[in-house]
Amino acid sequence: MDIRHLMPKDYAVSRWSGGTTTEIFIWPEGASYAAREFSLRISSATVDLEESDFTALPGVMRYIVPLQGSFTLRHGDGAPVRMLPMDLPYRFSGEIATHCVGKATDFNLMLKGIDGKMDICRETAPIQPGFTCLYAPEACVVAVAGAQHAMAAGDSLVIFAQQMETAQVDGVVIRCHATV
Repeated sequence: MDIRHLMPKDYAVSRWSGGTTTEIFIWPEGASYAAREFSLRISSATVDLEESDFTALPGVMRYIVPLQGSFTLRHGDGAPVRMLPMDLPYRFSGEIATHCVGKATDFNLMLKGIDGKMDICRETAPIQPGFTCLYAPEACVVAVAGAQHAMAAGDSLVIFAQQMETAQVDGVVIRCHATV
């Protein structure tokens, strides 16, 4: 099992039309989000405008959850989806035009050509074979594979596992899993 403890100083920050985006992890490593040449991207973004349009991402499945603040998403003429901090992650296609109303900081999982999911875990977090990221929205302690990791708010554990494992969580983490 390969485990990497990443901190905000390890992340890349850039601008998007509605605020900033912080790239926490991209796969394959060295891939380019700007060129849309990636299989998996985990990020956090600020939505600084009261109204904004998300970047179109054809062929990308997206998961999103607000960390702070709230927003309402609307896809074309579809029903609005209201999201509050730490709601169940919302899944949608990146190719659908997405309009956002509300200011927030969010957490995102983007998948292109691979399967995966995002969920919120308290007490335990399954580590399945493949790729798992455990993101700490607040300080917590995560015990996995015989080691304890004291995580500050914004830290991540990037895990590549060959077999099933369970992480013990003293607090809450957002778990992203993908078959890479």
